[in-house]
Amino acid sequence: MLRTLFSATILGGALAGTAIAQAPDAGCALPSERTLALGHKLRFNSNAGDITKIGNLLEEFRQDIIRKDGYGLTKLLLYSNVLFHSIDNQESVDSARRLNAQFDGIGPSALDGFVKLLATSKDKLEERFQNIEIRQDGDLGLVTFNYDFVINDKIHHSGLEHWQVRKIDGQWKILSVTWTKYGHN
Repeated sequence: MLRTLFSATILGGALAGTAIAQAPDAGCALPSERTLALGHKLRFNSNAGDITKIGNLLEEFRQDIIRKDGYGLTKLLLYSNVLFHSIDNQESVDSARRLNAQFDGIGPSALDGFVKLLATSKDKLEERFQNIEIRQDGDLGLVTFNYDFVINDKIHHSGLEHWQVRKIDGQWKILSVTWTKYGHN
C-alpha cells in the first residue's frame, strides 16, 4: 500500500508557487497514516489533485491580501459567517470576562474587520506562510501553517494558523480560520 507524502508546498512571493510531491512508504510514519495508541492506523482518503487545489486556495487567499481584495477573499469562504478569529491567551479572556461573564474566549467573527482593513489600509499588506501541512480526507481538509503578517515589509505579528476546508460543488471553500497571534515590536 502506498502512503502519500506531501514533500513540499511552496507558495508565491519569495516562494515560487504550489508544488506537491508523492512518495511511496519510506518506512516512517507519514501524515497520511500514523499509528494510534491502540495500534490502529489513522488513514486519510486523499488524492494529489485535491491537495493541490487546497494549496491553490491558500495561495488565492494570500494574493487577495496582497491585492487588498476583501471581496475576493470572502468568495473563498463557504459562507459569510465562518469562524474567523485569533485564539486569545487566558489573560485576554479573563480581561474580557470582566465586561461579559459569559465571554467564550472567541467572540464574534473577525472577518468583517479584516475585510475592512483590506479595503481601507494605505499600508502594504502581506501574509507569508511557512511549514504548510495539508491533510485531506474526502470532502474535508485541514491546513496548518506558521504565518507572518507583514505590514510595510515589517513583520507585525506571527503565529500558527489552522484552516478547515470543505469541498462542495467541486470547489474547496474555507469553513473556518483560527490562529494564534504574537506581536513583534
